[in-house]
Amino acid sequence: MFTLQMLNAAHGDCLWIEYGDADRPHRILIDTGPASTYTASLADKVQAVVDAEGRCVFELFVVTHIDDDHIGGSLRFLDELNPDTVVIRDIWFNGFFHLSNLAPAELGAMQGEKLTELIQRGGWPWNRQFQRKAVMVPREGPLPTHDFAGLTLTLLSPSFERLQALKPEWEKTIRAAGLVPGEAFDEAETVLPHGFLGDDVEALAAEPFKEDKTHPNGSSIAFLAEFEGTRVLLAADAHPSVLLESLQRAPFQGQPQTVDAFKLSHHGSTRNTSLELLEAFPATHYLVSTTGAKFEHPDEAAIARVVVSARDRSPVLHFNCESDFNRVWRSASRRSDFGYRCEYGTPEDGLLVKLA
Repeated sequence: MFTLQMLNAAHGDCLWIEYGDADRPHRILIDTGPASTYTASLADKVQAVVDAEGRCVFELFVVTHIDDDHIGGSLRFLDELNPDTVVIRDIWFNGFFHLSNLAPAELGAMQGEKLTELIQRGGWPWNRQFQRKAVMVPREGPLPTHDFAGLTLTLLSPSFERLQALKPEWEKTIRAAGLVPGEAFDEAETVLPHGFLGDDVEALAAEPFKEDKTHPNGSSIAFLAEFEGTRVLLAADAHPSVLLESLQRAPFQGQPQTVDAFKLSHHGSTRNTSLELLEAFPATHYLVSTTGAKFEHPDEAAIARVVVSARDRSPVLHFNCESDFNRVWRSASRRSDFGYRCEYGTPEDGLLVKLA
């Protein structure tokens, strides 16, 4: 059994993965959306597991990067959960000191960053597989691979260079104000043009690709997850060039990696979804988590690239809710022309994707 639920997380990500025995599954949680996600969906989801099983255990909790639409809900989550009933066996999150690949003990909480404070105060295991230093791809050698109760994660992003690029921006911001949900690094997001989708989807897919350059997105923790033959690429908001660079390393050695599902980077942004990346990780299921609020994702060109590149695989587009920005892909003529189908979740529950 392997399922991925894209919870209601407004314009962000909150991904709840379960695998193994359906009656007693293992779990990992990736991101928590903006602050509203905690009360909108995450708290009730956790409580339902506690009620059913006596406690809720996460093999891993990943905060991929510091943009509010990924980190905001984590502050209440860690502050309010009861460690007797909610167990987290490891947290992957790169704090300010990690940008220089230092361990927390070397700088402590002096930066005043809220999530760092909560993790340290709660005594949670933190980046344990990386000796408490940065979750990152090293400059040399094979990609880091770690096992979580039979689930293998192969790290693809970030690189040390991408972490270093974020450092001055992070330091300036948190020294001035601290990490405040709804404010921290929102200014680094780019509102991309969103025009009318014409009938020539192939022309739209062929538009020149310009990569995302924002430093918070470049610092995203992204990885390939594998469990008993099911493979999922969880791209956070990572830059395509970083993922493609990692593909050249062992164990992949530049060979395309077929995956069952691809959670598109940056909610289906045109600057994070290149044809080269889609061809490097061909998939059948493509997942987009966003209501489209604030940044109007997914971008039309990004989804056009998906359906053009995957047209020979009868792909499925999974949207965690229907919105003005993804509804156009319901078009019967487009679905017929490119051989894909769509699944939409609801604003209340998001969408559960069953992969095995």
